[in-house]
Amino acid sequence: MRALATGLLALALAACGDSGVLTVPAPVDTPSAKATRWPLLLSHAWSRTAGTAFQGDQKQPGGEYNRYGIKAALEADGVTVFQPDKLAYASNERRGQLLYKKCAGRTINEILCQGENPQVVDGVYKATLDYCAVPAQRARHGFGDEAACQQGLQFNIICHSQGCADSRYMLAAVKNEFSGKLMYHHVASWTSLAGANKGTAQADVVLELLAVCLNDGCRSAVLDLAFGVDSFSKNQALILEGSESVVALSRKYMLHTTDMNCDPATTTCKPSFNALYPLPEDPAHPILYQTFSGRIENINHPCYAANDRLYWEIVMSREGDNDGNISVNSQMMTTYGPGESGPRSPVIARFISGESLLPSQPHPGLNHMAYNDSDVPGIAGVSCAGEDNSMFRFSRVALYRQLIGELAAAGY
Repeated sequence: MRALATGLLALALAACGDSGVLTVPAPVDTPSAKATRWPLLLSHAWSRTAGTAFQGDQKQPGGEYNRYGIKAALEADGVTVFQPDKLAYASNERRGQLLYKKCAGRTINEILCQGENPQVVDGVYKATLDYCAVPAQRARHGFGDEAACQQGLQFNIICHSQGCADSRYMLAAVKNEFSGKLMYHHVASWTSLAGANKGTAQADVVLELLAVCLNDGCRSAVLDLAFGVDSFSKNQALILEGSESVVALSRKYMLHTTDMNCDPATTTCKPSFNALYPLPEDPAHPILYQTFSGRIENINHPCYAANDRLYWEIVMSREGDNDGNISVNSQMMTTYGPGESGPRSPVIARFISGESLLPSQPHPGLNHMAYNDSDVPGIAGVSCAGEDNSMFRFSRVALYRQLIGELAAAGY
């Protein structure tokens, strides 16, 4: 049945043209048609925590959008939502481990549940325990008891930015402790929003400017210290290895080799992240894989000119169309290699756009944090420099509701 549902959805999207463009309207008060069959797991971006990711459309007195805004809106629609807290700065692999299971602690070993008497506080592992402890939720799926639920429960994953790379690692490399199977067996669908699926030239430039790769493994004491201070304020953990997060987002790491000391042009190096952890394809357990890409259409718009121009120009010069941080090619991930090279991935590649009521003034596009917390033209009340955005329409809540509505309608 799942293979049929996935195939039908793929055919429907192909019939839409333009790779299934999703135009996001303004209304935020219309819930999805129904809740998804499986609970939702939100995987947050680089430099973020659960509390600063996936915010809503409502500005708070301090200027921040409402925390947990997407989670709250979807839960009001009847969707079960888990939003694990990982680390703001860590490699894809470590963040993938933490997406599965995070323990209390202030050191990396403690947080990775490798200390004495580990106390699990977050992640898929805890979400599974919490979900399966509720008899009504077990009954929805026909699970007879908690053990059966824990061994058979699945999730719909929606990820943003680095949250897509770390969730990919979890699917391909982390074993579920209840079933003993790789985590992809417990995933029904995977939806990437502006995923850093092929890395980004933004990370490359940071490494180049700091001459980081003159050091072993491209380790940077400057970045480790800066990210360590910020990480402590966000995660209350003393971790001085944050430069690995920039390395993990570099194009060399994602596309060529995970050995930053090796030159693939002259030597046979270890495989890249994408080669090591492609999206699992298993006929016995088909998964709906989707990538959604966005880009800045008008970098001169006041909401984007000041904050996004520098990296937009850098990524544009090296990779082409982008959202101010990640190229469209990286977001789409139709292939695993640079550009259009490498093996093809199993994703349905789609595009997200805001809406304009005036054909003569197209929507200026979506920047990288449009899915998280940025001021996007079209969100009610947004004016970044006194400009008139009344002709534009965009809503984060409406976007996620559309995504959930599609998944629910397809049986996920």
